[in-house]
Amino acid sequence: MDAESQVTTPGQDTTPYIRFAIDQLTRDEEVRGSRIYPEVRPEDDEDDYPVDRIVHDNGLGYMAQEQRTQQRMSQKIPRKPLRNSSTPLAEAPAPMATTQPYNPHYQSQQYRQQQSPSPPRSQDDVFVAHTQHAPLHFLPAILRPFWLGIFIFLCILMIAALIFSAVYSNRNDVGGLWNYNAFGDNRYFVFEYLPTLLGMLLLLWLIQVQTALQRLIPFISMASDSFHKRSEAVFLRLYPMQFLLPNFEHFHSGHSGVGVFFLVSWLFTWTIPLLASAFNVRYDLERSVWRWVAVQGIVWTVVVLYILLVIALVYLLVFLIRNPTGLKWDPRSLADIISLLERSNNLTDYNGSETFEKGDWHLVSNRADRLGYWTTTKRPSDVFYGIGEEGAGIRRFSVERGRIMEKGAERTSSELAQGNDFTIRTDIRNPSVRLRYLPWYLKDTSVIAWIVIAGVLLVAFLVVSFVNDAVRLGFLPQVFARTDSGGFSASNFLYSFIPALIANFLFLAFLSLDYSLRVLQPYIALSAKGGATAEASLLVDYACRLPLSVTLAALENRHWQTAVLSFVSLTSATLPVLAGGCFWTQYYGGEDVVRVAAELAGYYALCFFLALYGISLLALLPGRRRAALPHRSNTLSEIISWVYQSPILVDRAFSRPQTKPELVAKLMGTTYAERTWAQSALSLVRPSRNNLRNDEAAEPALGDKKKGKGRKSEKHNSYTDPHKIRYGFGIHVGRDGLEHLGIDRVHRGGERSGRELVIWEEQQKSKRKSWTSQA
Repeated sequence: MDAESQVTTPGQDTTPYIRFAIDQLTRDEEVRGSRIYPEVRPEDDEDDYPVDRIVHDNGLGYMAQEQRTQQRMSQKIPRKPLRNSSTPLAEAPAPMATTQPYNPHYQSQQYRQQQSPSPPRSQDDVFVAHTQHAPLHFLPAILRPFWLGIFIFLCILMIAALIFSAVYSNRNDVGGLWNYNAFGDNRYFVFEYLPTLLGMLLLLWLIQVQTALQRLIPFISMASDSFHKRSEAVFLRLYPMQFLLPNFEHFHSGHSGVGVFFLVSWLFTWTIPLLASAFNVRYDLERSVWRWVAVQGIVWTVVVLYILLVIALVYLLVFLIRNPTGLKWDPRSLADIISLLERSNNLTDYNGSETFEKGDWHLVSNRADRLGYWTTTKRPSDVFYGIGEEGAGIRRFSVERGRIMEKGAERTSSELAQGNDFTIRTDIRNPSVRLRYLPWYLKDTSVIAWIVIAGVLLVAFLVVSFVNDAVRLGFLPQVFARTDSGGFSASNFLYSFIPALIANFLFLAFLSLDYSLRVLQPYIALSAKGGATAEASLLVDYACRLPLSVTLAALENRHWQTAVLSFVSLTSATLPVLAGGCFWTQYYGGEDVVRVAAELAGYYALCFFLALYGISLLALLPGRRRAALPHRSNTLSEIISWVYQSPILVDRAFSRPQTKPELVAKLMGTTYAERTWAQSALSLVRPSRNNLRNDEAAEPALGDKKKGKGRKSEKHNSYTDPHKIRYGFGIHVGRDGLEHLGIDRVHRGGERSGRELVIWEEQQKSKRKSWTSQA
């Protein structure tokens, strides 16, 4: 029989529980013997049994401390009578459930009572920061000195080109940059489309730099020596969800330089409409020819913004070199963050946080969590990695009514008197709590308004453009059209800068919608009926992927909404380029009149991408209800609130992964790790489900063996095979034996098969309210 079939709870690391049981059996044998036990002193927890260390407990701290036990034994003091432990584990009573009414004030008060400090104990097994280990300074590729250096170099080249054009255009002996030949020719493309296109490419690169930096700053803060930075780390947003307004949160978190970088990056978005109006034409009286010239005021404004960006990038480069990140790999997904919490000792401080409102997060503030390597005072040679609180005790286990449970929040006296294993919470079943949060621009009213407004404006734009050939024949500018000595023309500025500004707003607005759904996509998948596999939920990293990569990955995972929105957000980057260059103030010599006409090739492309933009908004309609959560989920504290009592933290998949490939292999199977270089490169754009499918197809003999197994074996494999395990977001029984709302495996098998995860859609469609009812 294989090892998997012998596991009581498949997929969960049961080693700590087995060691705990061995220690309990050893203690019972000693009780029956002649050994004398001292009295347990009042300051000691009576649930931490004082027994000799028989097997190492992997640092979970469910035993009493050995040194204090030996001291009590040496004193020969009569011990306190032992708790009745005659009921074996196999005969544990079935769980009973009571209904607990939703009372947020009571919960908040109970939480504060649970967080009251306990008297310090000098001999507790506590976390100690371990500094004599390999340095933790991982950086995503885009933030490494090489790629940041290339980006800075490209910005400097852009600055040099702009300065050259401004200086050379203003020389009297040349009178401009180039002769103007015809409307819409190659030279027109060079001066009207190319500068904006190059600026947009640099802006897209900058957005990726911002995205990578934003998810790193919380971990950099947790790895620093500053108490203020560490206390603010868990409240910093990990992923951007809007690009229309600047991000100021880093100023009050102790990273003023990073805050300046984000502010400069937001100012840099204004270079796009400025570049669209940076060049104009002027008639040279001496040569009797129209010449392309640089608009001095606009070009020098763009140069200043680029110089500010280069200075900010140089500071960022130095900042990232001098400050350790505390990371072993890039924290791109929920699985990466969960892996940091496996041994964390501060999770009980998040009790009740899954239903926190915006004003409740101060209850977990004023902490100084650290990210790095740890040891404990009792096991200095046991070095592990993760998030923890220095000086705080390790997590502990206890036996309650014959069941091994992790110690968490203390239960009320009524619960203990009734012998309940957990209570049915009505607050996490209340729609006003469960579906409380969704970004305002993704709510029903807002989405319908966006679709209606976009449809009306699109139709009006097309009607005005093509009725009576107004765009092809041109229209009067209604403003002053003459070009002054600095190259500025009110007409060309109005019909270049304003269209580009509006189009840039549309691009950034759609990018905000796209990134918001990228961040929420794992929860949409987890909240679907039946849950989702790890690669379609816990390992999803859409918010961190490059533009085209996220579209391909979403298509492979069948996340059609994200695929459509991510593709259209990329194509919408062409809107400012086309809108800023297709309108032009042209002098018609035959009629001796100045009209504003459209460059038809660019204008038709603009109409196509605008139509695609408007139609794609319909993709916002489906699936948004699954994205609704009790609160936002974009900071470390908010993500921890979904898993702080989840049994997923003790799953083998998250047990001390040393590398990202090891974590992925544990979640998806060893087949993923045993692949060639070409397969690994292909998996960067193709999710691993297809890769694993191809590997299985290449081994038909293995497939025949699997088909030969019975139905019982198939059901067991659905609980143990990594790529078949499904995860969900719903109501589960936590490690403390109480109900919680968060992320866990949908099916666990074994003794927990009767307490499967209750997902919201299942609860609503089948009216499943308790653990005894069937979905």
